[in-house]
Amino acid sequence: MRKYLFFCFLLWSSGIAAQPADRHHLRFDKLADVWDEGIPLGNGSIGALVWQKGQHLRFSLDRADIWDLRPMAGLHRDEFRFQWIQEQIRKDNYKDVQKYLDTPYDAEPAPTKIPAGALEFDISADTEVRKVVLSLEKARCEVEWANGMRLTTFVHATEAGGWFRFENITGTVTPVLIAPAYQGKEKEENPNSLIGDHLGRLGYRQGIITPGNRTLVYRQEGWGGFVYEIAVRWQHKGSGSLEGVWSISSHYPGKKAEQSSAVAGKLLRKGMDKGYRAHLEWWQRFWSRSAVQLPDSLLERQWYREQYKFGSGGGRGGPPPPHKAGGGGGEPRWRATERGG
Repeated sequence: MRKYLFFCFLLWSSGIAAQPADRHHLRFDKLADVWDEGIPLGNGSIGALVWQKGQHLRFSLDRADIWDLRPMAGLHRDEFRFQWIQEQIRKDNYKDVQKYLDTPYDAEPAPTKIPAGALEFDISADTEVRKVVLSLEKARCEVEWANGMRLTTFVHATEAGGWFRFENITGTVTPVLIAPAYQGKEKEENPNSLIGDHLGRLGYRQGIITPGNRTLVYRQEGWGGFVYEIAVRWQHKGSGSLEGVWSISSHYPGKKAEQSSAVAGKLLRKGMDKGYRAHLEWWQRFWSRSAVQLPDSLLERQWYREQYKFGSGGGRGGPPPPHKAGGGGGEPRWRATERGG
């Protein structure tokens, strides 16, 4: 019994020293140039991927409950049982499985997850990036450019908002909201979804982006009275500094939810520093609950990255975290470059 207690003490004491360390963080010398390799930030409800799209720094924004939930005919059949699928496999009759389970999703545009939108900042691709870091411990992304400009951004652990702060700005950096192309011919891939069916098949009327005094609000109507809204608010904090916050809200008939514009306003008044302290406290509690030390440094690093995924991509009462950072579309850069760090 004493040996067991002593062993437990060793595990506990070593675990305290094994919280996310500098060696566990994601580090790159440039921003990703495709969305699904962007730096992942989130809180289980809302999230962002930080990457470079041409001449623009882009945050691909999304919210977990933004769905087109229209019913689909033919989804309530006796064949929707695992035993029936097993029987068809034994009969070498997989065509019927595809007919009933795959074809409806190919023929109908929904039900489906829909993209929220994107936030862009005009930063020339010629402006060399010096480093990109995702701190797992603090759930915070930092980008530094060769000209001295610096970005700090995070998605608040418990609030429905994401923060950004630019420092040492040379020239003008202003937020721009990008809406998904729900009407017309799509000239590029959706801001933050897999390349696939044209969003125009959903039949939505294109939403409107309303500019204001250092604010932008995008409101999009969906199927059956569903509406979602993205709001961005910002302010200049002295010479060469820009601080702002974005929020996404979803609104289903019969359910009350605070508008993202109101949420963004409240968060901006609180300030980024106060919001970051509350955010950091949550992550400190999260990391204090588990730890590992492994002789294989790659496995140890991956364990912490997977734990970060649980903290940033899942939550009580919410959907499970995605299997891959960003929601799919190939192997994420934070896995594919494991050995390069």
